[in-house]
Amino acid sequence: MNNKFSNIFKKIFYKIVHLLAFNENTKYLGTNYGGWYLISKNLKDSIIISAGVGEDISFDIEFLNEFGGKIIFIDPTPRALEHLHKVLNSLGNKKISSYESNSGKQRIDSYDLSKLSKESFIIVDKALSNKNNKVVKFYSPPDPDHVSHSISNWQNNFKKNGKFINVETTTLKEILSKLGINKIDLIKLDIEGSENQVLPNMIRSKIFPDQILVEFDELHGNHFWSYLKATLIILRLFINGYKLIATDKYPDFLFVKKK
Repeated sequence: MNNKFSNIFKKIFYKIVHLLAFNENTKYLGTNYGGWYLISKNLKDSIIISAGVGEDISFDIEFLNEFGGKIIFIDPTPRALEHLHKVLNSLGNKKISSYESNSGKQRIDSYDLSKLSKESFIIVDKALSNKNNKVVKFYSPPDPDHVSHSISNWQNNFKKNGKFINVETTTLKEILSKLGINKIDLIKLDIEGSENQVLPNMIRSKIFPDQILVEFDELHGNHFWSYLKATLIILRLFINGYKLIATDKYPDFLFVKKK
C-alpha cells in the first residue's frame, strides 16, 4: 500500500473519529507521557486493569490516591516488574520530587505512596493477548533506553527478527477467573499493538468495562492496515454499546459504555 493512499486514509480516519467523539467532562491523571483521560464518575473503590506498565505508573498511583480500589497490573517486561516492586517496597513514603517531564521513566519518590497499601496492587507478569499460556517473542524497542516491548514488533516495522525475550501470554478472561472477579470498572491498554487482539477477544468473552482507555500504538506509524484494524475495532465497540469521548491525546482513545 503506497504512502500517498495511507496518508489519505489516515486523514479521513482522524477526521471521522473526531466527528464521532462526544464532548464530556473528563479528568486527566498522571504525567504528560504516562497520563490518561477518564470520566471520574462512579470510580470509588473500583477494580481496574492496567495493562502495559513500563516505568511510569503515575496514572495508576494518582487513580488509587483519588478513588481507592485495586489495580491489576499486567506486564512481563523485566524493567516494568522491577519498577513495580520498587514501588511496593516504598509504600508509605511521601512524594518528594517532581515528575520527570515527558519521560517514560519516573523516579519512585515522584509518586505519593503515603496512603497506599499492598492490598491495592495485583501483579500479573504475563503479556496480555487473545490466547492463554502461549510462549511468544516479545520484541525489544529500537531504542534500548525505552522499555516497551511488542508482540507485533510494530516499532521495528513488523519485522520477525531482532532482539526479543520470550514471555507467556494470558487473557482477560483467564485473569478474572483466577482472581474470582466478575466485573472490572475500567481497563487501560498500552500494550504496543496487542490491543488489536485483546479488544476483540474481550468483546467475544463478553467482558464490558464501564470505561476503556486504549492507545492504538500502531497508529503512530503510516500503515494502512493499522488504521483499518483500528477502524474495525472501534465499530465493534460502537455496536456493543460504547461511545467515544473527545480527548486531546491522540492516538489514546477513551470509550465509555452507554447506560
